[in-house]
Amino acid sequence: MGNAELAVNGGPKVRDRPFPPWPLPGDDDIAAVADVLRSGRLTQLTGGAVAAFEEAFAAWHGVKHCVATSSGTTAIHTALAALGVGPGDEVIVPAHTFIASATPVLHQRAAPVFADIDEHTYCISPESVAERITQRTKAIVAVHLNGHPADLDALLSLAQPRGIAVIEDAAQAHGALYKGRKVGAIGTVGCFSFWEDKIMTSGGEGGAVITNDDALAERMRRIRHHGEGPSPGAQTGGRPPERQYLHLELGYNYRLTSMQAATGLVQLKRLDEYLGARRRNAAYLSERLGELNTVEPPFVAEYAVHSYYKYICRLPAGALPVDIAEFVRTVAAEGVPISRRYPTPLHRQPVFQGMGLGDASCPAAERLASELFTLLVHPTVMTADLDDVVRAIGKVINGYGNG
Repeated sequence: MGNAELAVNGGPKVRDRPFPPWPLPGDDDIAAVADVLRSGRLTQLTGGAVAAFEEAFAAWHGVKHCVATSSGTTAIHTALAALGVGPGDEVIVPAHTFIASATPVLHQRAAPVFADIDEHTYCISPESVAERITQRTKAIVAVHLNGHPADLDALLSLAQPRGIAVIEDAAQAHGALYKGRKVGAIGTVGCFSFWEDKIMTSGGEGGAVITNDDALAERMRRIRHHGEGPSPGAQTGGRPPERQYLHLELGYNYRLTSMQAATGLVQLKRLDEYLGARRRNAAYLSERLGELNTVEPPFVAEYAVHSYYKYICRLPAGALPVDIAEFVRTVAAEGVPISRRYPTPLHRQPVFQGMGLGDASCPAAERLASELFTLLVHPTVMTADLDDVVRAIGKVINGYGNG
């Protein structure tokens, strides 16, 4: 790579063309949505697409129930509400994750308690969780961050004897495996997101909760539909059940639309293909980046099969004479997509500090916030694209005198 002038200083970029987009809807996605639109049955209450998607997603995970929702955030909220989390309760969540792992706790007027993370997997630390459990702990949110499973056995051993629910936040981990089992199907419930850039999408927004608990599934279906009961069900031919407009408890409109469900059904058929592509891309990138001896590729625990929603690397403090913000800015100037990963831990977010919830000690989360960065390995990325990423990072490392 020589001593080429860095692009940030006016030198030529490694790459001028755009990175491959994701998602990339196909003709079958478009046809599925068009079919629903032509039917005129656009909602869960009048069409059958949502029920069909729920059945297929549950079957893919080997569980009894799937409750489709309008987003991953509402999936977590629906689960918390159905579990009876409320005022005076505490829910333990990791300090390093997307904010939606924690804000639904506030919507139930309960208190999020922030736990530190494992320095290698970046998932919630069972040791930190153990230190934070109290008589008020109602649930633990086990986030399978970036596609790497959290240590579920350790978390369940803490939770189950105490009657604490384990909510698997699998919004970033479709198809990841924990000791050979699909994540989301191991804890009390598993929550998923189908937002636009996730491993699979339901047309931009959408979510789901999966569980084997019959009573919990029934209550979640009621909560996502205004607390209305008996459950109205979906049309299966003939007239849909007559609604009684009887509302048994506080609920919300967290329903998925028929168009989203139709897209989700198509995407689910491709999920194994998507996962294979992500894992191949990640393996190639890890091998190439390992040759640079400066950044650390993602760690994968022995118990895990990663799904690589995001490919997260670490630039250890002191590895280069610049901080992570400058490193990311300099690599981005070379024309490849790169970003920091959650630069502000949740317990340092103003929304929580303003409520007196930001006094936790999470040293690993704080340190890694200034060392982690994100690269892309989605299925449309080709080997030549990954080579450009490696060239750009290598050029920046050389440019700072560590090549």
